[in-house]
Amino acid sequence: MYRSLLLTLMLVCSGFSWSQLSTNSPYSSQGIGDVNFYGDAYTMGLGNAVTALTDSSQVNLYNPSTYSLLAHQLPLFSVGINHYQKTFNSPAGESKGQFTGITHMSLVIPFANRFGIAAAIKPFSRAGYQIHDHEVIAPGDSIFYIYEGKGDIYEVLLGFSANIIQGRNHNFSIGVNGKHYFGRIENERRTIQKVSGTEAGGMDIKALRAKSFGVEAGFLYSYEPSPDHRFRLAGTYRPGLNSKFEKSETRIFFNDYFNIGTYDTIVNSIGSGGEVYIPAKTGIGMSYTYTPTGDQRGGSSRLPSLTVLLDYSMEDWADYDERFEVGVNTGNYVNSNALRMGVEYIPHRMSLDRGTYVKFYHKMSYRIGGYLVNTAYQVNGQQLSDKGVTLGIGFPFVMNRAVSTVNFSANYGVLGSEISKTGIKENYFGFNLGINIAPGYDRWFRKYKLD
Repeated sequence: MYRSLLLTLMLVCSGFSWSQLSTNSPYSSQGIGDVNFYGDAYTMGLGNAVTALTDSSQVNLYNPSTYSLLAHQLPLFSVGINHYQKTFNSPAGESKGQFTGITHMSLVIPFANRFGIAAAIKPFSRAGYQIHDHEVIAPGDSIFYIYEGKGDIYEVLLGFSANIIQGRNHNFSIGVNGKHYFGRIENERRTIQKVSGTEAGGMDIKALRAKSFGVEAGFLYSYEPSPDHRFRLAGTYRPGLNSKFEKSETRIFFNDYFNIGTYDTIVNSIGSGGEVYIPAKTGIGMSYTYTPTGDQRGGSSRLPSLTVLLDYSMEDWADYDERFEVGVNTGNYVNSNALRMGVEYIPHRMSLDRGTYVKFYHKMSYRIGGYLVNTAYQVNGQQLSDKGVTLGIGFPFVMNRAVSTVNFSANYGVLGSEISKTGIKENYFGFNLGINIAPGYDRWFRKYKLD
């Protein structure tokens, strides 16, 4: 039963991942698109406080030093999707948008008790918007302006992690992710005038295509003064990088937008090489985990677990620029920073326990979190803030003595504050679905002996 459920969820996630709708946000019209951090079902339930987050049965792609801390000898496959509903309020009125997209697909393999490797794909930025405006030039005669954007930039990760110190009370691990950025962001600007039932005008299409490499490093130090208490301190760093991009631009005049035969190409610049600055990112986090051993009295043997996480990160988006043969574009970003926190409670942390005194809901993980982000966006000189709360829940499933999990999370947030200052106030609600599948010992690691 568990195996069928997990397989069904994996197929659903994979289907949504590659038939996704890009983000719907007017702020994704800048630079390389929407650079907000959305996380996955596991991390979002904890407010995306990811730097010091580690669990032997969960994948954390945001700190590569965690790969070697998974359950020994068990590969872990993970996949997830998210969906967001957004409401935009502006002086012109209210509008709505939505998007569904992949959060990640990954395979992490710990080995030799001290090491771990990972391969994954996840989004780095997204674009998806449609803005309409018009201008009356004479009674009954108007010019319409249409701005549209679409596309995604992904990062493929190849990671390695090692436990440098593996003592009784201390553990220190380091890790590194090698990255390959790929994908395309396209922005289209169209000006039309409706004449005798046709749309005449011009169209300009600009596109950025990523084809570059990057790197990210992380560490995690764990101190366990007693079996009941564990403290963790962790950090990550992604250096700033002038990444290789290609830029193209096509400018077209047309007498009828719906008739390609009327198109006249004015500018056709394809494959102009250049560089786009991917900003440096620094993260630091800490966590505390309480795992009481208990005295087993009162007829109950449940062993709870409580984890509290705190996370701070910053990115130098103010240094963003695009350098191509046609010139330099500095964009409109500002430096961003984020404060995040999360709490996870598990009534009984021993997922393999089949005792009659333990119900399934005792083994589930209950998560809550919150975040306050000063984003990379500014409007009229005002930096936009993004604040929200999150809830999450995790369901463990045991197959052949290995623990797989299904995670759900939801979050509600507000981007921007006063409409008079920022132009647009965005209220959003999102939910995430993710699964982590660990193949059983019997299936992957059974050894056969011939007599």
